[in-house]
Amino acid sequence: MRPSVFPSPANAAERNRFHARSLQHQRPLSFVTMALSIGAYALFVAARALLVDAPFPLWIATLAGLGLVLLVLAIPRTRSTAEFGLIGVAYVVIMQLAANALARGTDDPLVWMTPVVVAITLCAAPLWLTPRHFALGSVCYYASTLPFVLGLPHDVARLAIFGVWLVIALMTAIVFHFGFYHFRYRHFQLEEALTTRAATDALTGVMNRRAFLDEAERFIAARRKASRPVALLFVDIDRFKSINEQFGHGAGDKALQNVADTIVQHAPEGALIARMGGEEFVVLVEERPPAPIAGLAQSLRHAISQIARPDGFVTVSIGVARMQGEDSEDDLAALLERADEALFRARQAGRNQVAFERGASLVAVRNTAAHDANDANNAVQQISTPVQMPRMRWRNVTLVSHFQPLWSLPREKLIGVEALLRGEDDQGGLVPPVVLFGGLSADELRELDVLAHRCHLHSAAGRLPDGARLFLNILPSTFICPGYEAELAGMVDAAGLAPGDIVLELLESDDAGPDALSLAANRYRDCGFLIAVDDFGARYSNLDRLLRIQPDLVKLDGELIRARNRRSGRPLLRDLVTLLHQSDIVVVVEGVETTEELVLAVEAKVDIAQGFLLGRPNASLAPANTTPTRIDHAFDLAAEARAARMSRFDCAIRPWLAGLAEASRQVQAGVPYGESLARLMAGPQCVRAFALGPTGRPTLFEARGAARTEPPLSLHNGSDAAGGRWDHRAFFWRAARNNGQAVYSGPMLSPLTSCLCVIASIAIEVDNQQVLLAVELDWASPDLPWPEAA
Repeated sequence: MRPSVFPSPANAAERNRFHARSLQHQRPLSFVTMALSIGAYALFVAARALLVDAPFPLWIATLAGLGLVLLVLAIPRTRSTAEFGLIGVAYVVIMQLAANALARGTDDPLVWMTPVVVAITLCAAPLWLTPRHFALGSVCYYASTLPFVLGLPHDVARLAIFGVWLVIALMTAIVFHFGFYHFRYRHFQLEEALTTRAATDALTGVMNRRAFLDEAERFIAARRKASRPVALLFVDIDRFKSINEQFGHGAGDKALQNVADTIVQHAPEGALIARMGGEEFVVLVEERPPAPIAGLAQSLRHAISQIARPDGFVTVSIGVARMQGEDSEDDLAALLERADEALFRARQAGRNQVAFERGASLVAVRNTAAHDANDANNAVQQISTPVQMPRMRWRNVTLVSHFQPLWSLPREKLIGVEALLRGEDDQGGLVPPVVLFGGLSADELRELDVLAHRCHLHSAAGRLPDGARLFLNILPSTFICPGYEAELAGMVDAAGLAPGDIVLELLESDDAGPDALSLAANRYRDCGFLIAVDDFGARYSNLDRLLRIQPDLVKLDGELIRARNRRSGRPLLRDLVTLLHQSDIVVVVEGVETTEELVLAVEAKVDIAQGFLLGRPNASLAPANTTPTRIDHAFDLAAEARAARMSRFDCAIRPWLAGLAEASRQVQAGVPYGESLARLMAGPQCVRAFALGPTGRPTLFEARGAARTEPPLSLHNGSDAAGGRWDHRAFFWRAARNNGQAVYSGPMLSPLTSCLCVIASIAIEVDNQQVLLAVELDWASPDLPWPEAA
């Protein structure tokens, strides 16, 4: 079908919006145009009085003029298109009737009336808001000319000319009106499209962050005024990054669209739904009894869990916060913060969970380096009065010290401050590091390194907080210089400090070998210094260097902190910390920027933490007074998450332990192994079931379970456990120690599939000898909760 030349709005809702918008635009234009037409009307009256001797009804002209003025003054006060249209109809009718009265008594009324009829018709045409107004106005206007026409002498030729002018005016008015109407409609469509695009997330079709923040303020204000409670659901797609990384961004986009569609389908009418960025959505709803917000959150979580993703099903974690009626002093930012904190706890509890706010949040969940200098973390930073120190110059740059705090997590106490070298230009502005350190030779770098130590020690003299140590970065090339340990000890003594107050952070660099570093470390220890290795795991700061130097502390590189198992997504930080602790090394993590990273450090039993969340580098040595609260809050979150994970794990492992106990009773009753273990082997996580003799050999029985698959590059493809010895494994000796009781061990690396598994086992007596029954369970899925290790 061909489009109409003058298209009309597609539906009633769009038509009403268009006409309402047109009213806003037309009011000022019509006011000016109609006010000017009153001036034209006054000139018409003056011309009639001066050019024609015959008298005319002045009272009619005056009354009509007064009516026109009142109608013009009423235009800015119109609130609907109907009011605006009635004013337009009344205006043209009054003006035409007044013109009728003024034209009578002239020598040639048609000469006076023809320009008036044409002018009024054409000038009014663009001002009509709708075609209906135009049609009604035109009919009423031309009806008001009939008394004038019927009172004229029957001069057919002159009447025909007048009729031609009327037709020309009407046709031109039609073109003017519909052309301008079409232009306004196209402009409205463009404005609507741009407004919608600016307020809509292009991928999912829901509101974007900016539009949500604007609408949510109005939404909350209206409900608060009516004393109606409001709830906010913060929805985060679990392990969304893995979809993009493993299956491409197309699969990730599809998941986002499906989740958004599901939220729209299940959210109550009137709810505000938005994508806040990445894989996070928010739903702002008014709580309406008897439907509880908890039911909505759980039903939403369940509905989304039915959405397929390439490797299973999509799951979400949801944080819920409530805002009460008009007595509440909360604002949208506080509501979002509490919901975000609840979402964080839902993720920490193992994901695919709904968590509710616990009350006022003590600290913000998200506090990253992306925030500017006026963020909440800086607001609570205690800045002491700077002490004037000797100014050291380097290449037209003034060297200054900034300090960043390090906190003991278990003690929740300031343990030290790291001195960081900064440069200031002559105007007091900071010089970029690339300018300060760039283009220097090895000798110049060592010279600057020594100057930095002097600068930091002078700056910290007499200002180091009680119980805190000063962490000084040192280049390996400086570290191994013969005699520098004595020179540095002298500088430390001159600053009123002791070598035991200083921790030397050995920077990651290749300008010294492990043997030379090891020998130098012994010399510094003899002087009383503590040694730390910085950026462990990055380039040259490797395990060989660590074992040679035997430092007192190790700072983990940020990539190691955030490393995760590629299948389960489980953080590997705890395993790294355990390895270092077994070497009697204190572990420091730096770059802690969010509460999530701080909780990860707490759960991994990290000793010391450093990062923007706990304090930014600045000239002050005073720590932030809220940092202990942040750390305590992280311990609370870790404890809550640990309890939730263990509860979920107990629920997941209990059926396997019960099934294994039942299988053991059947074996003792003489039922064959395969038949006794058949039910367990059919379980969705069962990789294999087996039975072992008293020393872990021989293998009395082994069979594959429903979950056994062959990894494409596994070393164990097609192999089984027959002929092996397993009594050194935890699943064996734990079961033997708890004879007759089903136990579990792991997660551990499967000896057959090279994937993480949990093994449930039980030791029983069969024919006067010990037999161990066990099932190996695939526990690498991110959806399965992990047990808490010791």
